[in-house]
Amino acid sequence: MFIAVDGIDGSGKTTLVAALAAWLRPLDPVATKEPTGSSEWGRRLRDSAVSGRLPKATEIEYFHRDRLQHLADVIRPALAAGRPVITDRYIDSLLAFQAEDLAEAERLYARFAGAILLPDVTFILDCPVATGLSRIARNRDGRSTFETDAFLERARRIYQSRQGGRYVHLDATRSADAVLNQARAALQAHFPDLARQLATPPKQDR
Repeated sequence: MFIAVDGIDGSGKTTLVAALAAWLRPLDPVATKEPTGSSEWGRRLRDSAVSGRLPKATEIEYFHRDRLQHLADVIRPALAAGRPVITDRYIDSLLAFQAEDLAEAERLYARFAGAILLPDVTFILDCPVATGLSRIARNRDGRSTFETDAFLERARRIYQSRQGGRYVHLDATRSADAVLNQARAALQAHFPDLARQLATPPKQDR
């Protein structure tokens, strides 16, 4: 079970990841995040959120390299061990934050999707930019270099355009409990045996 949680800054991604990990605790889930702090590319991207944007082509390359390392070091080993993986951001963040428009988002997806493992389910948390920024202001001082109104509006439009069988769009203006309930219902519909697995978690030899 490979789950990605995506959306603009302040939409509640980290809160939902933690809540899903708690709900799936009988299955020993792995909660993780991109960009990672374990690769040189991820660390550079994290630094750039504070110190200033990197050139666009560099950002795109670093996000992809960091994702490949993330897959090799964390995601694939956990899935091979039978553990669910929940990642806070994945390929759709690359599309939303590096593409200039919907057409470029599709080109980036076509360029990189075949080289990675795609999630079983990707939750897109949707809320107005003003809502996301107000939540950020309540929880920390200052904004990252990505957190401008115009930039997040464009990212939101790209997120809203992501459609298909693995995408589930959630109303992130609702309470954290309501969003969790939406996500749980979607996972139970996608994985019909999930209730049974949670009631009788598999034995794991590690």
